[in-house]
Amino acid sequence: MKTIVIGSSLSGKTTLVRHLRSQKIDCSEVDEELTKINGGTFPSDVDEKHNVLIPKIIADILAKKDILFFTNTDYFTLEDLRKAKSLGFKIVQLDISLPELIKRNKYRMENEGYDDMTQWLEGMTDYQDALKQSGLVDQSLDATLPTDQIAKQLL
Repeated sequence: MKTIVIGSSLSGKTTLVRHLRSQKIDCSEVDEELTKINGGTFPSDVDEKHNVLIPKIIADILAKKDILFFTNTDYFTLEDLRKAKSLGFKIVQLDISLPELIKRNKYRMENEGYDDMTQWLEGMTDYQDALKQSGLVDQSLDATLPTDQIAKQLL
């Protein structure tokens, strides 16, 4: 399997990764890779993250023969994804509306102590819309479904 799963923050990527791993399915996630490549801490320098670390991670991912990789919306450019497709990758999108993201963001802030993501959510949904319109998406999954159903559709 050579698959890149793209979803905005709050779309359920981490929950889905945990579920898949509990089923003994090997997968990788961008924040974990960023932490690993940055010596064990998540990078705080945004320019270094986007201009140095992410290109290294993308090159590593695209060189793999078998990977199920989860990423947020702002790391892979459409050109990166075109290259991935030319290398045989399947592109899967976790589809979720802006109102649902706002609802999830509010819940996480109130109940889980997370920072407010509101200022980035519209940009993430804009990226997802552009990705849909690009014709690069092989499969779109409804991110509001229960995790086990999303995993079943993905696999």
